[in-house]
Amino acid sequence: MKHLKQEFDKLTFKEVIIYTLAVVTMLAGLTLLFIGLFIPPEGEIHGSVLTAFGSVCIFVASLLGISLHYANELDKFKNDVQERLDEIIK
Repeated sequence: MKHLKQEFDKLTFKEVIIYTLAVVTMLAGLTLLFIGLFIPPEGEIHGSVLTAFGSVCIFVASLLGISLHYANELDKFKNDVQERLDEIIK
């Protein structure tokens, strides 16, 4: 648990907002699916609810994926610049 606390402390404010928004949005989508079971006809989830849940999943995936992708690209760029500077210095 200590490791998770350390990792959470490393996150920037923007990352905390993104992850919080992703979790809240996914919970809202799951709630929508759950409520869809109890709206007539009971036991059947309407196609529009499934479409909305799919949109929620895509939104959450884009939030998380875009954030991680550009963080990785930035790290690669920093490493490339550092390697080239090291080559120049040597």
